[in-house]
Amino acid sequence: MKHPRATKKIETYLASLTKEELISLILKLAPQTFFDAINAQFASQSEAKAIFKKAAKAIDAILSDERLLYAPSKFEEKLLEQLEKLRGLWDKLPGEIGGLLLEIVQTVEQAFEDGYLYLERYDTEDEYFESEAVNDYIFRFVSSLPGEMKPDYIEELSTLLEGASYSTFLSIEERLPIS
Repeated sequence: MKHPRATKKIETYLASLTKEELISLILKLAPQTFFDAINAQFASQSEAKAIFKKAAKAIDAILSDERLLYAPSKFEEKLLEQLEKLRGLWDKLPGEIGGLLLEIVQTVEQAFEDGYLYLERYDTEDEYFESEAVNDYIFRFVSSLPGEMKPDYIEELSTLLEGASYSTFLSIEERLPIS
């Protein structure tokens, strides 16, 4: 939406709808990730663990899929798709999700060492995995951690990032509070 008037017109239109019409519109147009996040947010502990297990398995598959490791943009897209399924579980499974995020950072670092997630393109700029969206996701997760978990997790993540050979997760390191 480029024009402020277009935004204002849309806001005015949406404000004129009844609650039922808005619900119908959302059910019709919202992306699946929206529904996944809501379902996760209101999941029981056992449902949360099942959602986590399924997403973690999918993430493991992404991290080991050679085709995706040679396609940084597709890799990012698939990884974010699975991470978004976990957003509603941050408060229910912070330890498990935190561990998975550390594993992702380590695996991405190793993938670079192994020559993946980087394409040399002679016709354009080089393409490599450096996702601000993934970095923002990790930073927001860290920010949402319970107070008693946050210092230890930040220390563990900082140590991991300090030892990194690549700048992929540099923006997280720059944004983390110094403990």
